[in-house]
Amino acid sequence: MLIKYADNLLPEAPLITSGDYLFEKEDASVHVSQSSKSWFDTNFVKLLDWPARSRDLNPMENLWGILAHEVYKNGIQCQNKQELMFSIEKAWIKISKNALKELSNSVTSRLIKVIEKKGEIINY
Repeated sequence: MLIKYADNLLPEAPLITSGDYLFEKEDASVHVSQSSKSWFDTNFVKLLDWPARSRDLNPMENLWGILAHEVYKNGIQCQNKQELMFSIEKAWIKISKNALKELSNSVTSRLIKVIEKKGEIINY
């Protein structure tokens, strides 16, 4: 899985490794695998440690929700993997770049809210 992911990232590697970006890395097994660590080290990618059980901090969780809402709206149920993949791709295309940018830009305010609430759950 990481290799597939890394292959998609490689064309952007000069931008990613320019020092202007941090990667949020939760402790999911794919993120802490030796191949993941090796890729990040080799490409000099800065990582931001992420607390356990912090779904409210991760904008990716919001993106999954947006995608799921679009895929299954109007009670649509996919009958097989191919239909599901098609529905996901169709839903992905509908998500605006502005929405993605807003999610990405929300990380700082999320972190500030968690600090203000002394680590308690925030509603995001």
